[in-house]
Amino acid sequence: MNRKHLRRIGATAGVVAALVSVAVVSATNATGSQVEPTVPGTLRVFAGPYEQAQFCENGPAPVISGANGGALAASPVKFGKDAGKNRSYHSLKAAFEVGRPGEAALITRTEKIWPNGMVFNLALGAGELEPGAYRFRLRTIGGSQASDWTPWCGFTVTK
Repeated sequence: MNRKHLRRIGATAGVVAALVSVAVVSATNATGSQVEPTVPGTLRVFAGPYEQAQFCENGPAPVISGANGGALAASPVKFGKDAGKNRSYHSLKAAFEVGRPGEAALITRTEKIWPNGMVFNLALGAGELEPGAYRFRLRTIGGSQASDWTPWCGFTVTK
């Protein structure tokens, strides 16, 4: 090989090494940093896997079928232009409470965040809740810390 080819190979190897080190450092910073738990936002209810979200704020009370089940969900932070930007929420969990208004919780469950790192989800199986009025709330857990509870979100279960 002549010197010209050796210089090209050396320059290419240097660029590749620099890119690899940037990728490794970026990945470590993105997933290695512990995010403090904050009150979850954008509480919503799903009547089925292909149904649109029914939001808890500014609308009618969400409705699901007791025969089909549904899902309760929230985001680790409130929606906005910076939600999730340069953050990893994969280490967070959510503690859910579900019950009838004015009564003790019927369901208390802790769920990991979904693999995408942006959704807390509690699946309700068919027949898990009898028809009637219910409410749910949740809080974020990260390590030994927990956020405050969200406000209650009321929903109705039909037959």
